Amino acid sequence: MAETTTTTEGTTQIVGLTESAAGEVKRLLADEPGKEGLRLEIRGGGCSGMSYGLSFDKAQEKDHVIEQHGVKVFVDPKSAIYLKGTVLDYEQGLEGKGFVIKNPQAKGNCGCGNSFSV
Repeated sequence: MAETTTTTEGTTQIVGLTESAAGEVKRLLADEPGKEGLRLEIRGGGCSGMSYGLSFDKAQEKDHVIEQHGVKVFVDPKSAIYLKGTVLDYEQGLEGKGFVIKNPQAKGNCGCGNSFSV
């Protein structure tokens, strides 16, 4: 059974979601039948050694399930180590729009914004 993570005073949540990101996830998820939420994971590789992965999925047995603004985010235990305190945002501007991952554990980022080092 997946573990549901709740926020308590003094505890750092694994992943946070802004209202803007939650709204965009809800909009995109409506076109993904059978999917329950957003999976955020860490993969090896990328310009800086590690990269982020975003996909629509269902909760797996050992996942942490974070629910904010009516959206579920699934994080596997190995990725959770590198994502603690991360905030997923969705920004729109002159240079385009897209999801932005703000990870306080990242020591360096690649120019692409999808790769980091710890």
